[in-house]
Amino acid sequence: MEHINCDVLVIGGGAAGNRAAYEAKKSHGELIVVLALNGKNGSSGSSAFVASESLGINAPFNYMNDGDNPDIYYSDIVKTGGGLADPKLCRIIADESCDRLKELMDLGVCFDSECGKPIQRKLSGCRKARSLTKGGSTGLEIVNALRKANKAVGVKVIENVRIVELLKDDAGEICGAFGYIGKNKVLFNTGSVILATGGAGRIFKKNVNPPSLEGDGWAMAYESGAKLVNMEFFQVGPAVVYPKINFIIHSHMWRFEPKLTNAKGEEFLQKYCPQGISVEDVIHAKAMSYPFSVRTVAKYVDIAIFKQIVNGNATENEGIYFDVTHVDGERFINQAPITYDTLMKAGIDLTRDKFELGLLVQNFNGGILIDENGFTGVDGLFAAGEVTGGVHGSDRPGGNNLTDTQVFGYRAGRAAAEYAASIKGREQCNIKIDADSLKDVDEKESKILKTASELYYKNMTIIRNSQGIQKVLNFISESMNKNNSLVLRNRLLVGKILALAILEREESRGTHYREDYPEIDQSWNKRIVLHKGLNGEPEILDKE
Repeated sequence: MEHINCDVLVIGGGAAGNRAAYEAKKSHGELIVVLALNGKNGSSGSSAFVASESLGINAPFNYMNDGDNPDIYYSDIVKTGGGLADPKLCRIIADESCDRLKELMDLGVCFDSECGKPIQRKLSGCRKARSLTKGGSTGLEIVNALRKANKAVGVKVIENVRIVELLKDDAGEICGAFGYIGKNKVLFNTGSVILATGGAGRIFKKNVNPPSLEGDGWAMAYESGAKLVNMEFFQVGPAVVYPKINFIIHSHMWRFEPKLTNAKGEEFLQKYCPQGISVEDVIHAKAMSYPFSVRTVAKYVDIAIFKQIVNGNATENEGIYFDVTHVDGERFINQAPITYDTLMKAGIDLTRDKFELGLLVQNFNGGILIDENGFTGVDGLFAAGEVTGGVHGSDRPGGNNLTDTQVFGYRAGRAAAEYAASIKGREQCNIKIDADSLKDVDEKESKILKTASELYYKNMTIIRNSQGIQKVLNFISESMNKNNSLVLRNRLLVGKILALAILEREESRGTHYREDYPEIDQSWNKRIVLHKGLNGEPEILDKE
């Protein structure tokens, strides 16, 4: 087994991980900072994933002169979050986002502009135009700028690392991590760890995430004693399922008033719209609400599509047909050029061809409970980005996820470096690895992983009810075994945590829709927090 020593270990190579590593090294240049990537440098994590017409990052610069300021931004975050985002973290985002984005600009990020002035766009959940973009490559631009900055300050980057277990010393402090570089086992000895591993879209059969997002960060944090919050809230939205490309369908594509049909050629949306709400109403709302959320009438689009898919009316690729052939090519080029070009390269001419659309898991609002400096409550363990919870509530403004990576990547990086510097010189801890941790996924486990992904998708995405969640929990209980590989253990654990949170919240709010509890319930104006109980099982703490 290879051994690697460092002072700060950052796990995850997206925008949050790169920012955290940069700030850790910049604030304490004497420390050895290692950035461990599950993949290649520059393409690891969801930030660098180009899968949409545009990708925004929010900050209240007021470039569009519409009166935006940090107070309005703060109010939007709290309101869109359904009262379940941590007000302290929301305030930090609102107050510090401009500084963090200015620093990105200084590092070379060039956002879309007109006549030399940055353009800000208004996204879902925002009353003002505050989102900066670089087409669909905003996250990639940020990651590339931070990669260069990390190289300049001396951050050590190790590629193709999958970390699956955190290690603690006798005092209960994080002192190491175990994982794989390719097929080879590796042990990191470190002063502090920053988890920036993103969400868990890949545990679902249908997702628009890169392979690294399997929820390992949540499983590791949980096993280490950290708390998880708002785990029932994650984003699922329309994306292309055929041709076989990872691409989200939002904004302008819905403004083209698409015709939606099932495998039988039937238009179906009208029968899911309540009296007084037209197909035109919900399609119009969908243009400003990419992910499924019960906040707007756009929810009926997602519910209708999902019910067609699960009730046997889906296309061969488990979707529905999206038809905008009534729109001419010039409009596509002017209003949705990236979508038009992407599909054209995949063999679909939108002026002549319809494509197949499904509902795919995209992004998570809940995660590891952190304080204002990314501290998890476990000595030596910090977190930033999508893996964390509390920054977002039951829903979030479009463009806030990338802002989160920069504001809390900055804070977590500096806090983790400060902690590592304070204990520098501590003896390396005596680390023991459980033999079962070394086991590879075999054929039997691969089948369990496949079945789990199908169950998770069908019962824990758009439409949820107690019967479906119980099916998930029963399957997990039957599949849990102390001899399972760590990869399977983590996957089942994450599924169980999500299912328990979904089952507990008996209402519908934001991205959480319980078919058996379809209305919002003000008595549920509280967050569900889970941790590892004394019996080793996930336990719900008193709801906050």
